[in-house]
Amino acid sequence: MNQSTGATSVQRFLLVLLRFSIGWHLFYQGLGKFRAVEWTARGFLEAATGPFASLFQGIAEDPKLMAWADCFTVWGLMVLGILLMVGLFTRISALGGLTLLILFYVAAPPLASEGFTVMSSEGAELYVNKTLLEALALLLVFSFPTGRMVGLDILLRHRRENN
Repeated sequence: MNQSTGATSVQRFLLVLLRFSIGWHLFYQGLGKFRAVEWTARGFLEAATGPFASLFQGIAEDPKLMAWADCFTVWGLMVLGILLMVGLFTRISALGGLTLLILFYVAAPPLASEGFTVMSSEGAELYVNKTLLEALALLLVFSFPTGRMVGLDILLRHRRENN
């Protein structure tokens, strides 16, 4: 058991694997949007539901805000994904990814307006979907120093200690 984290080597491996996997997923989602011809979040924002729908729909109606949202989404996903994969600025990256995912979730929450389930392309959902689960997993990554277990945060720590 590691004294600084209180985690066994298997637990540390699984936490780092979780961090890397989420990083890969975020990066690849951003890359797919970057490579797609004329990708935009406009359709997603226009179809927003839930208590903040009008806010997201307002962003879709404003060309400047829409351009900013598209750029922020693509580059945010790619940069945060890379940082999580290499374990650099891990906690800040986890918070950034958590923020993006919560924004995605709030824009299209699986809230039942009729009946007890919301049908999506993933099947039946109610309150919890894969976006929320990934956000919660990032909260777990944030709560452990996974970048200091395996990652470039180790180099930053050594540099700070030697200065």
